[in-house]
Amino acid sequence: MDLAHGGDSFRHRDALRPPAIVLVPGLLMAFYVWLNLLTTIPYPGRIGLDYNTLGTDWMVFYGAIRAVLDGNAPLIFDGDRFTDFLNTSFAGWLSKPLEFRPWAYPPSFLLILLPFAPLGFFGSYVAFQVVTGALLALALRSSAAAAVPSSALLVAALACPASAINAIDGQAVFLVAALIVGGFGLLERRPYLGGLVLGLLTFKPQFCILVPIALMAAGQWRAFLASGLSALAMMIASGLIFGWDLWVRWIPLILENLISPSEKWIEFGRMWGHSVYTCAVLLGAPERLASWIQLLAILGAAASVVIAFRSRLGTREKTAVFLAATVLAAPHSGPYDVTLLVIAAAFWLMSRAAPLPLWCWTLAFMIWLLPMLSPPLIFPVARIAPLFPVMLIVLLLRPGVSASAHGR
Repeated sequence: MDLAHGGDSFRHRDALRPPAIVLVPGLLMAFYVWLNLLTTIPYPGRIGLDYNTLGTDWMVFYGAIRAVLDGNAPLIFDGDRFTDFLNTSFAGWLSKPLEFRPWAYPPSFLLILLPFAPLGFFGSYVAFQVVTGALLALALRSSAAAAVPSSALLVAALACPASAINAIDGQAVFLVAALIVGGFGLLERRPYLGGLVLGLLTFKPQFCILVPIALMAAGQWRAFLASGLSALAMMIASGLIFGWDLWVRWIPLILENLISPSEKWIEFGRMWGHSVYTCAVLLGAPERLASWIQLLAILGAAASVVIAFRSRLGTREKTAVFLAATVLAAPHSGPYDVTLLVIAAAFWLMSRAAPLPLWCWTLAFMIWLLPMLSPPLIFPVARIAPLFPVMLIVLLLRPGVSASAHGR
């Protein structure tokens, strides 16, 4: 055993322990949001934001797969009728009717939801969070450095306020993060498998738009081919299982939403997120200008991914850039998606040489805190949210990131 190397490892591990001035309030705030989960059903909104009930986003997912399996597939493409269907089906769960909850995902997402459908609403809601959380834990454990306890990385990702909100809403950010971290973690050793994993991200298109750019920039052509085959396989399988009519209906619908989104979708969907577009509008930009700013954010995110994946950065640092760039580029994102930024911030901290200055922990703490000040529609201070992925990208790409960045 190399005693000098072992001593460096222990010192680096100690340096990655947050100072009490950051750790204590961070844990208290995470506890508060998880407590909000426990109190949402009996007392929605009593100690925080009124989430109506648990699993309101899972109602959309579960309602869609049940409607398709029950032979009522056209229902999911009519936002108003689908919302009425959800309000009727879950009237006993909801503390008040949902305002507008359309289905906006590709039919391939239904393949992922299919195994959970027989469990009923609550059983499938809990099972999906547990299974996807376990997948994320597995991906993170494989990405942890020898100098960093994997348990610390798991706590950072799975206990953060954004993850609590993901569990409250019944969203899928654990699965998104698991596919990104796991897929890129496999690229060097098993490029075909890594590509197949990354191709599954097409179930949420806003989080897969940078995948082909990253793979081409890295010269990972086998993974690029595998990701395309994976996405195509999901499309074919969903068409064979659920019928091609779903794709025939979904493609023009999503194109229409991209070119000329409905006022309801903007009001009840995008404006409750924290995308670049949303924050620009809330800061006073006209909608057309906000759309151009969002496009510039997408182009900037793509450029940062190209720079990172053509560089000598290590796998974790490239993945961190990708995570931050994905949040920056997404035309729609919610407070639960900050889990991706928390993981990116953790990877960034791991890349820095010890000892870490207080400002590093302060930035990580601010990212950890961000979901508690969301949505920007209610909390004006959160309208600077897009600056955080930008800062992470700049810090990760600047020259002299630590020599450890050129490791795994």
